[in-house]
Amino acid sequence: MKLLKWLLGTIAVLVLVVGVGVVALVYLVDWNDFKDTIQNQVKKQTGRDLQITGDLSPSVFPWAGISIGEISLANAEGFGETPFASIDSADVKVKLLPLIKREINVRTVELEGLQLDLQREADGTTNWDDLLKSTTTTTTTINDDDANSQVTTEVEGSSATIAALSVGGIEILDANVSWRDATTGTDAALSGFNLRTDSIELEKPFALDVDFSVASDSMDLTADVKGSGELMIDLDSQIYTVKAFTLSTDARGGAVPAGELSATLQADVVAMLDAQKVDVSSLKLTTLGLELDGSLNVENLDTEPAITGQFASNEFSPKQIFGKLGLEEPVTADESVLDKASLTLALSATPDSAALNELSIVLDDTRFTGQASVPSLEGAIPPVRFDFAVDAIDLDRYLPPTSEVSDEGAPADQPADGEGGGDVPIELPSEMMRQLDIDGTFRVGSVKVSNLTTSDIVIPVKASGGKLALQNMQAQLYEGLFNGTTRLDVAGETPVYGVQLQLDGIQADPLLSDLLQKDSFLSGGGAVAADITSRGNTVNQIMAGLNGQFNTAFSDGSINGINLGYQIRRAKAALSGQSLPAEEGAVKTDFSSLAVSGTFTDGIMQSDDLDMRSPLLRLGGEGSVDLPAESVDYTLTTLITGTAQGQGGADLASLKGVQLDIPIRGTFDELAANFAGVILSGMKDNITGNLKNQAKALADEKAAELKAQADELKAAKEAELKEKAEEVTSEAVEKARDKLKGLFK
Repeated sequence: MKLLKWLLGTIAVLVLVVGVGVVALVYLVDWNDFKDTIQNQVKKQTGRDLQITGDLSPSVFPWAGISIGEISLANAEGFGETPFASIDSADVKVKLLPLIKREINVRTVELEGLQLDLQREADGTTNWDDLLKSTTTTTTTINDDDANSQVTTEVEGSSATIAALSVGGIEILDANVSWRDATTGTDAALSGFNLRTDSIELEKPFALDVDFSVASDSMDLTADVKGSGELMIDLDSQIYTVKAFTLSTDARGGAVPAGELSATLQADVVAMLDAQKVDVSSLKLTTLGLELDGSLNVENLDTEPAITGQFASNEFSPKQIFGKLGLEEPVTADESVLDKASLTLALSATPDSAALNELSIVLDDTRFTGQASVPSLEGAIPPVRFDFAVDAIDLDRYLPPTSEVSDEGAPADQPADGEGGGDVPIELPSEMMRQLDIDGTFRVGSVKVSNLTTSDIVIPVKASGGKLALQNMQAQLYEGLFNGTTRLDVAGETPVYGVQLQLDGIQADPLLSDLLQKDSFLSGGGAVAADITSRGNTVNQIMAGLNGQFNTAFSDGSINGINLGYQIRRAKAALSGQSLPAEEGAVKTDFSSLAVSGTFTDGIMQSDDLDMRSPLLRLGGEGSVDLPAESVDYTLTTLITGTAQGQGGADLASLKGVQLDIPIRGTFDELAANFAGVILSGMKDNITGNLKNQAKALADEKAAELKAQADELKAAKEAELKEKAEEVTSEAVEKARDKLKGLFK
């Protein structure tokens, strides 16, 4: 504002002076005779050469003014031979008589062929520094009687009040400005700048049109720009108005997505300098099929500028924007997504802070709302506060389609596990993360991801001093409640990781079925808890640094994919040479309860308290899983109850009460390739020993039984023979008696 007042005042004073003396000067002096004098004075004041090639042609009545031909001002020393500034011609004339009434009536102001060369060297010096050494400020020193001291004050040059201003028009043709900045390696060139106005009068609207081109080799950018609007100047009220302002650009080059971009900006602007405010209404930005409408207000221009605004978009297609930007459209599982979107928002900002309020984004069927703020703009990375919410979203629709994995495994160019992949450093932006100051919350009504459905999600996010955490997360999923916290600490040289979680009332079968997209290996309701930490800069280091504990407890469920009762019967049949019918029904091992816990120590998980109870079996177990070595050394203890019910209990009556210790040993790859085979092999070894012992016991029992039968038979035979002998003897005696009786008759 001070500059404008000074400029208008200076014009008024100059015009008055010119009006008084120009008549005599025009007729008495040949101005071209003073070219050398003018050039010498410029050289003396600036140290630069001024070349006046064209004629100086003054006029007096009724228009006082001057026409100037070609002029150029040399560049500063060390900035090359190209002139700092030059013009082909200029013409300014003021009507003489209205000056008496302090009315300025200017004929069309014409300036043609301006060339301006601006440069900044690597040390920060510019080719206009020397022109700014002098000052136009007048200082006045006065005595302060009260303080008995001197006070220096700045005094603006006085300016006469302008009663009226009328300009026939302003015409600037073919102006060119070049810019080169060696400190950043950037350059830019404005060329073909043309500006034209209608007649200009105070408090009356006048039209303005401008067009130019901008190019930058360093940014690989070229743009053609056109602008127009209706302006009005009210000096008394200090209100400056621009209506129907339109600025359009067509940009090309490598810096522009797809190599070409068109945009149009429209607005009405009212600058009320006395009130220190600017209102921008009917603001509209149009580009890429997106239309953003809104308004802006700026207050406290001279003190603490404060900006507020409201914006709203049309409904647009993100897919179409990808295409117009020359980007490949995302491949999504649902081809209908990314078809429609819109947004509204409010913003506020000061030199010290900024805030985004009333944010609402609609994407397809999902609404995203919230607010965010930057309380302080100081520092390389300002603090961030936010509170965002999503009503419902199916992320699976936006993810790439699930690819079919062949039985042959990973592609040939993908390194196998253990071939150095785990030792590849995890590159975390630790320096940047240590400067983060974040405190916010994400809320989601419901989300589906990896076919897993979760609702009532609350995720607090905190970051400070290199410590980041998703703290006290909550969610409802599969009839259960999730609480958890994940942490990452990069304050030291080695990142530290941590996770705490608790799942209560979870239903394992639907959760794992949805997550794995196949039949779940576990069913039943239960709870899971874990508190695990680790540290490291690679995957291997993180696995080797695992420490903590976990525990689980499930009831009324099953281990799916293996029927331990059938596998035991199968092993027994194979050893005894019997045939076994094909497995019938679901391949699972039912249990009434299942509980297990474990402890991680430097990447090795130790668990000694497996307890599973089923109608047929009691399972226990102890052993370890070595994650760095990717191996298992675990012994599964099976106690056969041999009940006549459930999963073939009657067929295992002969093994009732038998305890089988089944070793599960091998690498992850071996177990993954044939887990059932490992179980069966262990069962065969244990059942073989048990059957041998049972066979010997049965043989001994049979021998004793046969011996008892033989002894019993022998005793019976002896008794029978004795009885027979006694009977024969009795008969013989009787016959002998009869004969003796006959002899004695």
